[in-house]
Amino acid sequence: MMMIWMHQNLLMNYKQSKMKTQLLSLLLLFCLPAMAQKDKIRERIKAQRIAFITQRLALTPDEAQKFWPVYNQFSDELDGVKREMNKNRRTTNDNLATMTEKDIEKALELDLLNQQKVTDIQRKYQSELKRVIPARKIAMLYKAEHDFKLTLLKRMKDRGHQGPPPDDEL
Repeated sequence: MMMIWMHQNLLMNYKQSKMKTQLLSLLLLFCLPAMAQKDKIRERIKAQRIAFITQRLALTPDEAQKFWPVYNQFSDELDGVKREMNKNRRTTNDNLATMTEKDIEKALELDLLNQQKVTDIQRKYQSELKRVIPARKIAMLYKAEHDFKLTLLKRMKDRGHQGPPPDDEL
């Protein structure tokens, strides 16, 4: 009797495992195109940002050649810290009701540390950017980045969040 029960239990576990594998495969099948689409959208936005900034700063070919490697490093470092900061903030917000005061204090301190990292990265790269473009163009860069974000958000809102606007709309 025990042997039959064990055999049935193993058979049931096998069937459940097989079903989970099939469901996971189906989920991946449907998610992969969406992830690829997301990557395409990110690449289009990145290309549009480059064109927008290049036009707004009126970079000479020599300036552009020196500027973009520094700017790309700056953006990558800043994006990494901002992703971490946003992740920590979401976690805190999602768990705020169940967190202890000590946990909240740690989360607040971590947020301040991340904000300081952002400031440190900005200070470091502002100094590096001064070597390749004049201070006026650095100020124009900050304005161009802000304007690009506003333009992108407006266009996406107008299009119902269907992805980035066509290149000719920016």
